[in-house]
Amino acid sequence: MNKNGIDSKKTNKRDAGSFLLFVFLLPYVCACLWGHVGEETEQLKRDSRNGQDAYTVKVTLEWGVWELPAEEYLAYRLVLTMPETYHLEAKKAQAVLLRTELAVLYQEEGGRSIAVKEEGFSKFYRDAGEEAGEALRESRLAVEETKGTILTYRGEPIRASYFKLSNGFTREAKESGEEEYPYLTKVDCTEDQTSSDYDSAVRVDKETYIDEILGILKGNYDRETIWEAGEFSFDESGYMTKVSFRDEDERAEEVDGETFRHLFGLNSASFTMKKEGAGVFFQVTGVGHGFGMSQFASNCRAKNGQTYQEILDSFFFQTELAKFE
Repeated sequence: MNKNGIDSKKTNKRDAGSFLLFVFLLPYVCACLWGHVGEETEQLKRDSRNGQDAYTVKVTLEWGVWELPAEEYLAYRLVLTMPETYHLEAKKAQAVLLRTELAVLYQEEGGRSIAVKEEGFSKFYRDAGEEAGEALRESRLAVEETKGTILTYRGEPIRASYFKLSNGFTREAKESGEEEYPYLTKVDCTEDQTSSDYDSAVRVDKETYIDEILGILKGNYDRETIWEAGEFSFDESGYMTKVSFRDEDERAEEVDGETFRHLFGLNSASFTMKKEGAGVFFQVTGVGHGFGMSQFASNCRAKNGQTYQEILDSFFFQTELAKFE
């Protein structure tokens, strides 16, 4: 018999029974190793039964559906949506925005359980491996220290927008025709210009440029019209809002800025564009759509001493923190 109490030379009835018990418990053991039934999750489930957290999220993964308490789900979402190295106060701000997103979903569904598809969970465990628990530690802390807190405007959860980093300013929603989000305004984020990801460049050949745009327009267009024409509009913060074309029958069509930038793999809709013979050269600033909270700027502000409340207040005009009951 070795030090683990397993006799490798002889199998008796007790050994057989132990083996069957192990097989029976194997799914539970695997779940624990993957974090699906960890100590923290079990505690949150007990809290839920006691009425402390009645909200759950059903996450569709590669292997099936994993139902977990909302606050534990938020800890995983936080790991997936903000760099692990960011300051705790920045993570708290992000946690509040993620919880606000959930609050909107619960209101829309009218219940206490929602279903989501989250491909990032499986990828997180594949990448993090044995370090998954450590990666979650500070995220759980950020979620716990903001427990139940959401961001509201006139008593209702806001559109909790966030993105990686701006071109130096965030965007005003009403300039994109979204009047219902008055709290999304232009905010100075000069600190974003210090990021190593601030500038990027993309070159697209002429034929690809024409083909991609023709692929989403419905009218009849001459290829040279697509190349030579197109009226671009930009908002006050420097992000493209739309490009307009007129077909051969003089009918107008528009492509919005976010659709356009994704057509060509641009980091943001803040760009300058120069046609160079057989192609077009895009010089891009910032990463993301530009609405709401810049994560990079929020981290800079956290490192400079701002609390998560102050960070959120600086990005979302006339909003208030509230508890989601």
